[in-house]
Formats: sequence, structure tokens, C-alpha cells
Amino acid sequence: MKIISDTTCHVSMDDAQRLDICLIPNQIIVNEKLYKDYMDIDSLAFIELVKNTHPTTSQPAIGDILECYNQLQDEPAIHITTGAGLSSAYDVALAAKAETHASNLSVLHSRSVAGVNHYLTLLAHRLKAMQLTKDEIVARLKQSIANSNSYVIPTDFNFLLRSGRLTKAAAIIGGFLKLKPVLTQTADRRRIDRFSISRTWPSAIKTILDDLIKRGVDFKHKLYVLHADNPDAVQLAKQLIQQRWQQIEVESFMLAPSMISHGGPGCLVIQSVLKDETDIKNLP
Repeated sequence: MKIISDTTCHVSMDDAQRLDICLIPNQIIVNEKLYKDYMDIDSLAFIELVKNTHPTTSQPAIGDILECYNQLQDEPAIHITTGAGLSSAYDVALAAKAETHASNLSVLHSRSVAGVNHYLTLLAHRLKAMQLTKDEIVARLKQSIANSNSYVIPTDFNFLLRSGRLTKAAAIIGGFLKLKPVLTQTADRRRIDRFSISRTWPSAIKTILDDLIKRGVDFKHKLYVLHADNPDAVQLAKQLIQQRWQQIEVESFMLAPSMISHGGPGCLVIQSVLKDETDIKNLP
């Protein structure tokens, strides 16, 4: 069985090769030049590049998807894409599936990005190693997808505004960046909407953690604290998380260039995802 994902899952090229994951790079266009995540540019170089300009992004190239699909032949496969509405990646993957007649391929959109995709991709690999069937793995992934939450605190609102993924309610807070706007996904997970506005980083993060507690997030979940070169905000978030949940697993890493093109330099992303039953059973 083949596991397919794109670079929104934040699995490195080396790890993907080691784990036999077909990793498809997302593309970013800056000043009419195309870059592929991790292959042509890393996150810090990308942040430096966009200090005085705004990038545009596109989903993974359909040619890269077709190349991966064409290697499948009759092998069962699962392709985990960015959430529908947040990206065209899911629709493009469905078109590629139809073109290649890959009947043994399941295309699954995560309803999210980044940390959630990271967890799903590695979970799919682990379940594959346990020799679960494709349909069994998809069912397990959907349980985690249904119990995930995402929040972003931007520092440069124009990046999110240009992405076209904001609701009108969220767009009007562009002038409030002396404050700390917190954004989250709409109920259908297809757009980004305003969640709250705070005066400081601590109050913004606490607002997110309060909401996660209301949603029942506990040690059975995994938290991701992701950033675009903002280690101070990451350290603060981890400290505040530790005060709420002493035994919850937290992972942190820098966002990929394609993700930074939406959230902008300095942004902080906090996500939760329900762990699979195998991960919960292995807790100490």
C-alpha cells in the first residue's frame, strides 16, 4: 500500500523517502518565480524573500500528482490532501485520480493543514505497517479528522487577506493588528473566520486554550504549536499549555514556505487532533 501526502504535512523529504511516502511539493510564486516547498527554498529563506512582497500559492502541480499515481498500477493507496476549500489540492487530486483510472486509490482531505496533516500522514504509515486494509486506515484517519481544531494568530494580516480564504467578518479586522486577532475555521472547515481579538500574546493564546478545554481536548489529543520564525510565541504557548495539561503531547516546528505564504511571517498556529486508539493505548 502506498501513502501519498503533500508538503503541508511537514514531513521532510528525507523522512518521506525513508518511510516510503510519496511526498508531493506545494508550489509558491514570488515575483513571478516558482518555488517548490523544501526543494527550492526553506522556510527562513522564504521569510527573508517575502519581506517586501506578497507571494501567491498554488496547489501541488497536477503533473507531480500524476507522476505519483502512474507508479501505483494496481497498488492500494491513500492520498491525504489539504482540506477542501482551504486549497484546490483535493479537487486536483480527484481529477488526477479520474485521469489515471486509479480505482484502488482513496483521496482523503484532512479538513485542515499542517500539524493535523502531519499526524494523519504518519498515522497512516504506522497503520499500514500493522497491515490494516486501506478502508480500515481511512476509517481510523477520519476519526482523528473529525476531532481536530485549528487556530492562527497572524502578525501580518495582509498575507491571510490576499489568500482569499477569509470570511467578510474576518476581513474587517485587518486594521486591528496592534491587537492580537485569533482566527479559526468556519463550521464547514472551508474558510477562515474571526474567533477573538486580544490585546496581548498571552491573552490570545489563553483564549485558544480555553476553547480547546471547552471542546474536550485532553491527554488523548495531540497539540501542535507551529510558527513562522516566532520562537518567543512558541515558548510562551508551551508554557501556558503546560499549566493547563501536564501530560498532553505537544510538538512544534516551523511552518513550510507554502503555509507561511498564507499565515505570514511571525504567525503562530495552534492545533489539536485526537490520537488514534493505538497511540492512546501506548500512553504511560
